[in-house]
Amino acid sequence: MTATSPADAPGLRVRDLVPTYLGYARAAACAPPDRWPELWRSHYLGRHPDVFAAALDQAGEWSDGDGLPAALARLAGAGAELSHRAALLAAELPDAVRAVADALRWPGDDDPIECVTLVGLHRANGWADRLDGRYALFLAVEQLADPAEARLLVRHEAAHVVHDRLAAIRDWPEHGVAGMLLAEGLATEVGAEVDPGLPDEAYLWFQRPGSSLWLDECRRRWAEILDRIIADLDATTLDRYAPYFLTRDAPGGDLPKRCGYLVGLRVVRELRRRHPLPDIARWDLDRAVPEIRRALGVLAAAH
Repeated sequence: MTATSPADAPGLRVRDLVPTYLGYARAAACAPPDRWPELWRSHYLGRHPDVFAAALDQAGEWSDGDGLPAALARLAGAGAELSHRAALLAAELPDAVRAVADALRWPGDDDPIECVTLVGLHRANGWADRLDGRYALFLAVEQLADPAEARLLVRHEAAHVVHDRLAAIRDWPEHGVAGMLLAEGLATEVGAEVDPGLPDEAYLWFQRPGSSLWLDECRRRWAEILDRIIADLDATTLDRYAPYFLTRDAPGGDLPKRCGYLVGLRVVRELRRRHPLPDIARWDLDRAVPEIRRALGVLAAAH
């Protein structure tokens, strides 16, 4: 069963997969743990092939990845709480999408954002990814226990989806440093503008503990971070991209993890001195890269 909300906000369509997960959970409660992966595939993933087989599970991480039995055990017995979180997200989404759409001047009434609320495997809390050929918003309820975190995350990821509607960022290089600087900087700045009053690290880490220490380290190593990211600006390979945007270990991973998010935020704020945010959100890469390069030069000169 899939629940789809009424169109209670311009530009939004919510698809809730949590009821389908609950069907899996009921079947699993009557089965030994060694059958849970099979039931997960047949009673949950298999009911939504457009979401899982065609989009999220192309590499098999959801259906047969390492640690699947342990992840399913961790989810056992949490159905009521997960349903509660999905309901809170459904209530949060209309205002979030409306605020982001207004910030980027995207009408959206005839082209609604698809938002999928689902139960994942404790690997990510929210993301924008392809669904039916363009970006949709995905929110994993098992990772979103903190309403404050969820509020910031929803706005950030909704900004990515609206950005895709305006500039087809899904077609930019997957590991392009320049494109990711703009995409993450824009989403973070939109989050700060539609929900103001928090320190930068809250928008960059969604209220996660330790973010102020991370920001202190980025500031301490700011000149080094800028020098390296300027040198890698045109890179589109994983090894050159990973040190700035991924949390896992990677070549060159001695920098503070995800420091590229902070650089992107500072770049977008520099761009805003000359261009409105909705205009920046409509740039293609040919227009964006020279502007990003100029902004990085200004940041480096000011340090």
